[in-house]
Amino acid sequence: MLLRKRAWDIMREEYPAVTEDASLTSVIKALKESRKEYPDNNFVVVLSKDRKQFKGVLSMWNIIQAIGPCLLKSMSLGERDVNWDEAFKHACVTCAQVEIRNFMQVDVPRINPNEPLARILEIFLDYRRGRAIVQDGDRILGVVLLADLYREISKDATSWEDE
Repeated sequence: MLLRKRAWDIMREEYPAVTEDASLTSVIKALKESRKEYPDNNFVVVLSKDRKQFKGVLSMWNIIQAIGPCLLKSMSLGERDVNWDEAFKHACVTCAQVEIRNFMQVDVPRINPNEPLARILEIFLDYRRGRAIVQDGDRILGVVLLADLYREISKDATSWEDE
């Protein structure tokens, strides 16, 4: 299975994407919308302003790195008479104004659509990342997540018991 199936067999053609000039709020909205259909998705693809060139990805971890310190700094945790909902809302609006290019991952594995799953597994292990961009030249065709690869491996693993 790992040598027979290819990236195009398991890749997702639909993925959340924003342009490099997007706000962090836009990234959060794109990821939130994507997770309605794909709950295991944890990143957004970042494209050039003309949407033709891959620039990087922003994962949930990158979002927390971008917004977390600002949220913690702006909230007065020691105060007693605080409307915490309003304070959190204000902090989120203020902190979401950071530039995403300062937090996005640019060292993202890129694979060809005919890459065997064994090679994708090797790439995930080497990069210690749970995602890869499937490209044909400069054109993005889709993404492969660790969850997609795991699903394929687990199908075979459970069938081994039956033998």
